[in-house]
Amino acid sequence: MELSEEIEDINRKFSIKIWGRVLKYTLEKWPLLIVLFVTVLITTFFDSAFTPLMNASAIQSLEQNITLSIPFSEVTFRIQFLGIYFGDVNYLGYMTIFIAGIIVRSVSIFFTFFVTNYLEMQVLISLRRDAFNKIQQLSFSYYDKTPSGWIIARIQNDASSISEVLSWGIIRILWTSGDLIFTLIAMFTTNVLLSFVIISLSPLLIGIVWYFNRIILKRHRTARNAYSNYVRWLAESISGTQTIKTLAIENKVKGEADEVIDDVKNKRFKANIPNSIYSATFDILSAVTISLVIYIGGYLLNKGQFAVDIATLILFIGFVRSIYNPLTDFSELFAQLVSTQASIEKLSDLIGTKPELQDKPEVIEKYGDIFHNKKENFEPLNGDIYFNHVSFSYIEGTEVLHNLDLHINKGQSLAIVGETGSGKSTTVNLLCRFYEPTKGSIEIDGVNYLDRSTGWLRSNIGFVQQMPFIFSDTIYNNIRYGKLDATNEEIIEACKKVGIHEFISSLKNGYDTILGEKGDELSVGQKQLLSFARAI
Repeated sequence: MELSEEIEDINRKFSIKIWGRVLKYTLEKWPLLIVLFVTVLITTFFDSAFTPLMNASAIQSLEQNITLSIPFSEVTFRIQFLGIYFGDVNYLGYMTIFIAGIIVRSVSIFFTFFVTNYLEMQVLISLRRDAFNKIQQLSFSYYDKTPSGWIIARIQNDASSISEVLSWGIIRILWTSGDLIFTLIAMFTTNVLLSFVIISLSPLLIGIVWYFNRIILKRHRTARNAYSNYVRWLAESISGTQTIKTLAIENKVKGEADEVIDDVKNKRFKANIPNSIYSATFDILSAVTISLVIYIGGYLLNKGQFAVDIATLILFIGFVRSIYNPLTDFSELFAQLVSTQASIEKLSDLIGTKPELQDKPEVIEKYGDIFHNKKENFEPLNGDIYFNHVSFSYIEGTEVLHNLDLHINKGQSLAIVGETGSGKSTTVNLLCRFYEPTKGSIEIDGVNYLDRSTGWLRSNIGFVQQMPFIFSDTIYNNIRYGKLDATNEEIIEACKKVGIHEFISSLKNGYDTILGEKGDELSVGQKQLLSFARAI
């Protein structure tokens, strides 16, 4: 969660269209999906059909051994799956088949989990790569309107949630569907009447699941919103600690903390109540169904056309859970899909955002884009700059610059002086094409800079920010960002020119000193000097 995290819509509904935006990330890995389909099919067959029917066969054979006093060595085990009879085998043959099935299932489980983990990692990498590439392309105006915390939450939290659902969610769908289908086939090929007894209460279960699912989902969303509000308040309180202390309002903030924390506690408690009631209701309904199966199966035991034996009765008692659990799993999965939609909407909006400032197609064709600069086509820059009747507005209707005419000759040094808000920084930002003029044009060496690429322009500009940014890296690398192939000698020479070489040399590790986040161990002046060296 971040300070900028929006409140979740507690009434959101499932939308296939929204999921279509990100499903391509999984479909691109279709060979992995084929492997998963096969392995899950094998696993669910063994879980829902093979094992229950083998156990039923064992019970039937042992019952026959006890009833007819047949020597154990002569007991035969009937091998039949999904209505297909494969023959009778002795105990050794039965155990061989059973152990072989366990081995096959174990191998299948291994590949299922291994491939699903790999799929999740691949989807996560693709989502984060596309999102990060997009934020490299976006214009300054996007960052004016969008907090960095919101962007980080999209790439970190939302991408992780989406990749998990697009991998493990698909597995759950395949697994649950396989369990349900193989269980139904095994049931109806064994005893039709008892099968109808079990599924007769399924509509009631589906109704209960749907009812509780709506309540649980809504209350959990409310609880998550309360937690989001708590994180917002906490981030604001921590960042404003100095102000809180200077105003001596610690007691007031403590009261706010109690209120916000109690809100989270109460809403989370209310969210867990329906879960408890639902679990109890599910167990009661399962018990009722099992009772019906035992009653009807016991009544029909060895009687009539629907005759059953003890092995079949035990088998169908197990089928009750095998039918009810997948229905519950589908409900939980559906709730997870709906909850993840918000993440998809936010991340896909970020990836789909079009930069407000883009080079024209013919410019990209000649000079390349920001990721693929065609430097061989870059013309040399002389440095003659002309602002031709330039006007600019951050907000429509409120001009920061109005009809500016400015000519800067090659080699000329110029200082722009004025009151706060008079447009000094804006003029420089326009020259760097962080923004583009609302009216008028900017020409460099007699050519409108819109007819050249941003890569060409910015590769010829050394820009020092008012508050320089220092990366968590060595001093060498912080300065080398200005020219990635710069030698250590060039870096030292640049530092000597700006007067920071002696300070760096006095450090224990010199230019190899690793600076912390934002270079907080340096003074503002020292940061600026490093930034000057970087620009040089």
